[in-house]
Amino acid sequence: MKICRFCEKVIGDQDEICGNCGYNPQTDTMTAAFVKKESKKDSGRKEGILSPGVKTFVIWGMAVVIFSLGIKYQGKLGDILWKVKNTILGNRVAKSSQVPEKTKPIKAIRLIDVRSYKASVDKTAGKNRRIEGIFYDPQGKSYVMINGQLISEKGNFGNMVIEKINRNSVEVVEDGNHQVLTVNK
Repeated sequence: MKICRFCEKVIGDQDEICGNCGYNPQTDTMTAAFVKKESKKDSGRKEGILSPGVKTFVIWGMAVVIFSLGIKYQGKLGDILWKVKNTILGNRVAKSSQVPEKTKPIKAIRLIDVRSYKASVDKTAGKNRRIEGIFYDPQGKSYVMINGQLISEKGNFGNMVIEKINRNSVEVVEDGNHQVLTVNK
């Protein structure tokens, strides 16, 4: 029985070099291209590609991504799971009761300023005109109600043409004369 002088392990009689460090007792040198022999109990074990810290990081990272996607698409996932449940249990759902996949977006409703006062009327015209209300929308189409009739800009009321509808007044042209009818409180 020989003992390795570097690692002090027993070298078997059938071995020419130390199985632990590669020492050759016959030449009293270290073997340059020494490859450690695997013992029988280590031969079945595979070396891990990733260290435990990296594995933990990857698992937690995947969990966070899956959880985030679940929150983002929870409505769609809920619909899918509900359909799977109904399919497994054999419940039939009528197609008319299902919610359509894509719905049209709801158009935003703008509030408009509604004024309903008596307007000062040109007494010289001698005509009974009364502004009953102004429906003013600065971003869209405005209307004025005169004697129960709803008229938009560029509309006609008798021989009067509505030129512009403002918040508190209406600019009209009648018989070639430009007039401003105002709302009185």
